[in-house]
Amino acid sequence: MRGAGCLAALTLLFAGCSLGGESESESDADAADEQTGAAETGPDVAALRAAWADAVDAACTERDEEYATLAQALPPVVQRDGVATATEPFAAAEATFQESVAAAEPAPGDEAQVEEMTGLYQDAGDLTVQALGAKYAKGDRNFYALMEQADEASNAADAIATELGAEACATEPTGPYATVAGLAAVRWGDRASQLCRARDKAFMSFRPTDTARYAAATRRWLRQTRALGFPEQYAPRIKRFLDKYAASLQAQKQAEAAYASGDFAAGDQLNAKGNRLVSESTEILYEVGFAIGFDRFCSAKPG
Repeated sequence: MRGAGCLAALTLLFAGCSLGGESESESDADAADEQTGAAETGPDVAALRAAWADAVDAACTERDEEYATLAQALPPVVQRDGVATATEPFAAAEATFQESVAAAEPAPGDEAQVEEMTGLYQDAGDLTVQALGAKYAKGDRNFYALMEQADEASNAADAIATELGAEACATEPTGPYATVAGLAAVRWGDRASQLCRARDKAFMSFRPTDTARYAAATRRWLRQTRALGFPEQYAPRIKRFLDKYAASLQAQKQAEAAYASGDFAAGDQLNAKGNRLVSESTEILYEVGFAIGFDRFCSAKPG
């Protein structure tokens, strides 16, 4: 009887294994179904990338609008507070932009590109702020060099942003001071106005008969102003005013020689020519300054 009971138990055990348990092929099929389900419910990369692009587009648009607003008011701000102080709002706008870009969550697989893009935008912003605050010297070559590096970094970052869907980041800037040439003109105007005011201040300290001192101060001013270099947009007019002023000095020198020789008629004529050239030159200078956007240039306000 014990043997029969064991046999029955073994029979039931094997039956349970064959009827109630899962075969190996069934287990594999279930595992495959679970993996398929996991894939179907995984991250939607396209949607995440679109959300990232929307956030970065908004950051780029906000930065560009803030830059445009700040740049529009740049000439009077520079005139009042100086170039270095005027860069502070740009630095603040750049910091806000960097924070917004860093806060945007990249889609899976885009992390390396986004990290590279973020670093390039950081470099571009730092270089731009350095350029705006750089001291004016030697034709402002340091400003141009820094801005060129900033543009290279920004263009590379824009290319990555565009590739990942943030197309607003590659939008061209608008406004008279949104370009390197426009910013360079403001910087030239600030320095040219300073030199001109220094000349006029020196003139006020001379006696009317100090013709040699007037001439020396004028030659020094011309030399310094020529050394500034000419911003592209205004170069022809700047060259014209400098040439006219140089010609006025030559006419006045010839007038002195004529007076010394006793030819007063020729002296008067040459003196009148010199005065006319000075007036024409100064008018062009003021026109350039006011065209750049200054509300006071050298020693004058717009008429």
